[in-house]
Amino acid sequence: MELTAPCYYQKFQCLAGACRHSCCREGWQIVVDEKTMDFYRSLPAPRREAILGCIAQDGEGDWVIQSREGVCPFLTAEGLCQLVISYGDQGLGEICALHPRYREWFPGRMEIGVGLCCEEAARLILSDPAPCEFETWITDSEEEDEEPAPLYPLLVEVREVLFALLQEREQPLRLRLARCLRLALSLQEAVNRGEDPEELAFSRLPGEQRSWQQVLAAILRVHQEMEHLNPEWTAVLEDLDSHLEELDWTGFERALGQRSYEYEHLAVYLIFRYFLKAVYDKKPLEKVWQTVVMVLMMATLAARRWGEKNDLTLLDQIEVVRLYSSETEYSDENMQLLAEALLFEPELSAAGLLGLLEGSD
Repeated sequence: MELTAPCYYQKFQCLAGACRHSCCREGWQIVVDEKTMDFYRSLPAPRREAILGCIAQDGEGDWVIQSREGVCPFLTAEGLCQLVISYGDQGLGEICALHPRYREWFPGRMEIGVGLCCEEAARLILSDPAPCEFETWITDSEEEDEEPAPLYPLLVEVREVLFALLQEREQPLRLRLARCLRLALSLQEAVNRGEDPEELAFSRLPGEQRSWQQVLAAILRVHQEMEHLNPEWTAVLEDLDSHLEELDWTGFERALGQRSYEYEHLAVYLIFRYFLKAVYDKKPLEKVWQTVVMVLMMATLAARRWGEKNDLTLLDQIEVVRLYSSETEYSDENMQLLAEALLFEPELSAAGLLGLLEGSD
C-alpha cells in the first residue's frame, strides 16, 4: 500500500527532557492498550505492582494512566519517561509511542504526519519558508481500508488543487483561502446532487459584507463555548476578548512581512490532515471552512501576542499554534462544535467569510 507524509515528517524527533511543554504534563487521558498491559503484568514484583498501581479502568473499561495533578506518574524530574529508561520502547503503550504522530487510512493508502500540539512538530511545520511538499512510499503492509469509497479519487484530485491554490504566493493568503472556499462550495453542491463533476469549478456565490470585528468576535465566541482542557487557554481567550477591538491588523501584517508563509503552512497542514475524511461523511465544504476559521483564529491569537510585545518571534508563533491545537484538534467534542458553527453561526457562513476575505483592502 501507499504511505504518504509531509516532507518534514521524517525529520521529527521527540525533544524528550528538552521539551518546554511535555505531552506528559498536559493532563490528557492516556489509554494503555492490552498488549502493553500484558507486558506490565509480566514484570516481576514489586515493579509490576508499582506500574499497575498507577493504572485504573475507566467507566468504559479502558485502562487509563492516573495522572497526578496533570502529570504522568512515570515522568522523571529530568522530563524523561521512566518506563522507556527501564524497558526501552517496549515500555511505551501505543498512544505514547505514536504521539504526536497521527495516521489516517484510506483505500490502499495510509497518511501520516505530526500534530501541531507538539512544539517540535510545530517548529518543523512553520520554520521552512519553502512550500510544503509530500512524499509517498510503497510499503509491504496489506493493512488498508476496505470500505467502498466512491468519492475518494475525486477528493484526492481536489486536495491537490487546494494545495496548489494555497501555495500561489503571488496572491494574498486571504484570497487563496477564498478560492479554496469557492472550490469547496462547488464540490459540495456536486456531492449533494450525487454527481462526479467532469471539471472542477468555483462557486459564484455572492459574498456577504462582513467586518473583521464581526467575524473574529464570532470565531472567538465559538471557541469560548468549547470545552477548555487547560486553565491557561481560558485565560488566553479572556484576554483576547478584552482586547479584540483594539487589535492592530495593519501593524501585525506589516510586522509579519514575508513570514505569511507560516499561515500557508498551517492551512496546508489542516487540509492534509482533515480534507480526505470527507470520503466518509461527504462534507468537503466543512473541512475547508474549518481550515479557514482555524487559520483566522490562530492569526488572531498571534496578532494579540504581537500587540502585547510589539514583536512575534518564531517561538511565539509556535506557542500560539501549539496551545490552540492542543485545545481544539485534540478534543473530538471541540472539533464537532467547530463544524456545527458553519450551520449555526450566521457571521461565519461561507458567504460571510467570502465577503470578508475577498472584500479586504
